[in-house]
Amino acid sequence: MDFQTYALSNGPFVFFNIVTAAFYTFCMVFPLPGEQIKQPLKLLLGCLVCCTITYKVSVIVVDFSNIVNPYYLFYVVMVCSMYTSMTSSVWLNFFYCCQIVPAKRAFFIWIKKNVKSIIYCIWFTERIYSLFDFTTIFLLTIDHHGFGSSNLSTEVHHMTEKIFFEYFRQNMFLIVFIILKAHFVFCLCVMLISSGSTILYLCGHMRRMVANGQSLSCPQIRNQLRVTVTGILQGVLYAFCAFWTICSSIPGGKFIKIGYTYTDSTVINLYMSGTLFNLGAGQAVFRQRAAHIWLRAAQWCKAPQVQQSEEEDGTEAQTRRPGLC
Repeated sequence: MDFQTYALSNGPFVFFNIVTAAFYTFCMVFPLPGEQIKQPLKLLLGCLVCCTITYKVSVIVVDFSNIVNPYYLFYVVMVCSMYTSMTSSVWLNFFYCCQIVPAKRAFFIWIKKNVKSIIYCIWFTERIYSLFDFTTIFLLTIDHHGFGSSNLSTEVHHMTEKIFFEYFRQNMFLIVFIILKAHFVFCLCVMLISSGSTILYLCGHMRRMVANGQSLSCPQIRNQLRVTVTGILQGVLYAFCAFWTICSSIPGGKFIKIGYTYTDSTVINLYMSGTLFNLGAGQAVFRQRAAHIWLRAAQWCKAPQVQQSEEEDGTEAQTRRPGLC
């Protein structure tokens, strides 16, 4: 894929994602009265939205790196923000599973009671790992592209630096890569288990409601179904994107590839667009704010017409009044 094709196919996605993420940020900062977002939902949604904006800005900088100098820094920020966005969507799905599915065994009851603390601990651990991952990939990317190794004063220093970076590439980054992909697989398992458990529970619950003659149109069932459907779609998106990134990182069974192709970036853009769509469909705070803005815009558009009709009625009444006297 050449740059022109990439820009034409991904430009609308980038624009849509930035505008949508900005709207979600506005909804979270200025929610409607009575629509306060509780923790840890606010933390997870904030990570998803902020990482999307960070990724899109980094993509723009990386794509025009011949104009902007700090290419490598923004490239690493792009990679880390993508990983954070993907893992945040997993724990968001896990949180909703704990809220919907009732726990029966002692272990799951403990998870349900402490789900907020569990998500905080996992999020904090992932951020520590992300910092280490950020540093490792940044140093490796600089060495891979030949930064800072040609201005040494002596040949001994040059050889020492070369051996150090070669050891770093062959060992440290391989460890980070294995941990990262293992974490991807673990998150994929959590996503599948969470979605599967929610589907099984809701199917059985709706069968019991139908057998008892109860209606399925109650708001609670509709909200749970909406969250479940968006969770399933998010699981499919995560599985596809994770599988793609894992396979694209090992070209031909050789060593780890550094850098993203235009096709890789297109896949990630599709993933983030689907994630933002799922957030808009599944989160009431975003839907209600969008409906509120739509109603205000409709009222604003109708206001001049109503005012004009009132003025016409007033002038017509004034012209008829002398005749009545």
